[in-house]
Amino acid sequence: MTEFALDAPVLVRPYTARRDGDFAVIGDDSRQVYLSIPAEGLDLLEWLRDGATVGEAVRRFEATHEASPDADAFLQALADEGFLAPAGAHDPPPDAEPARPPRPGHLEWLSPQAARRLLSRPVLAVCGVVVGVAVAMAVDRPGLVPGPSSLMFHSHFWAYLLVVLGIAVIGVWLHELAHVVGARAAGTSARMTVGNQMYAIVAQTDLSGMWMASKRERFVAVLVGPLVDVIGAALLFITLWLNDVGVLGLPEPVRLVVAGVLFTSFIRLLWQTFLFLRTDFYYLITTALDTRSLMADTGAYLRNLVRRVLRRRLIDQSGVGRGEMRTIRIYAVVWVLGRVVALAVLFTATIPLLWFYLVRVVGFFRGDEMTGQFTWADVLALAMLSFLLDGGGTLMWLRSLRRSSRLRRRAPDRVLVE
Repeated sequence: MTEFALDAPVLVRPYTARRDGDFAVIGDDSRQVYLSIPAEGLDLLEWLRDGATVGEAVRRFEATHEASPDADAFLQALADEGFLAPAGAHDPPPDAEPARPPRPGHLEWLSPQAARRLLSRPVLAVCGVVVGVAVAMAVDRPGLVPGPSSLMFHSHFWAYLLVVLGIAVIGVWLHELAHVVGARAAGTSARMTVGNQMYAIVAQTDLSGMWMASKRERFVAVLVGPLVDVIGAALLFITLWLNDVGVLGLPEPVRLVVAGVLFTSFIRLLWQTFLFLRTDFYYLITTALDTRSLMADTGAYLRNLVRRVLRRRLIDQSGVGRGEMRTIRIYAVVWVLGRVVALAVLFTATIPLLWFYLVRVVGFFRGDEMTGQFTWADVLALAMLSFLLDGGGTLMWLRSLRRSSRLRRRAPDRVLVE
């Protein structure tokens, strides 16, 4: 544990800060570490940064806020996260998150002014018109709206599957690119990565820098991704409608691909409603409710329920407000039910599917005869995608669970935001 003498100054490492009502967010952009602290805590930190000793900063705090701060606990928490250290220290505290070399964001060449023009009201108005036209066309011909059968190709299955998936991946890339544009519009950096949500491999955008942006800018950066999905779906449906009325003469294979890609757009939008995962709509809700670490606090709340039964020491959540705790209790139900359903799908569908294709791939190399309407090319294409997406996602999830378990063993009584 780090000791801070009252008569000594403190080494405060460079940080950025943003006040937001009763709270403030401080960040170390080089390590991509961001903390939400009480607004008066930022006053204390700023006095220490300006050279005041701990004792002087505490006395100034008492004079300004007419209350005595728990300076030891506050300074220790900041030291654990690498924001400060006793005077004379040169290396980060041993418990701090190891510093990562700054990674350049994507689209760094795009200026905030240019990004804001891409998200300007005239552009959004045009997007609204396109969506409105597509909705009117869907009302006119609802039978054109594709369902799951649009992905059931009865010939050349492997070719259709790879083409549809390839175009869908481009759509996912555009979705994530839109998040980056939203971040650039706020003057911050963002980076597209590949990760996992439970056992599913996902593309995602690291918007950590948006903690320093305004609430409106955070809304824009989150919503612009689903907006791109909606615009893409609208354009695809307009294409199907124009083909159906005879304006376009699409070859049947092209029409099938367009319908299949459109259905994958619906799936992506449905995925965003899975609030028990860190999806765009999850972040939309947390931004609207000003719950900065809803999932982490919910995890601590659920672990405390178990600890009460086992009569073990509870994780301290005294800093969570009464209204936010009500939100956590409601979200805990969503989180548990969603995870139960997801695990049920894993054991009743995903794992059996992987086993199904594993048996058939082994049979292929043994020279077994192929039966049914699928060819060996179809089976191998499905097997490759299943093992890459489902199998790879499951392995990534298990690795993240192991990492989380290791972190909790090191700090069993802390709320870990991962």
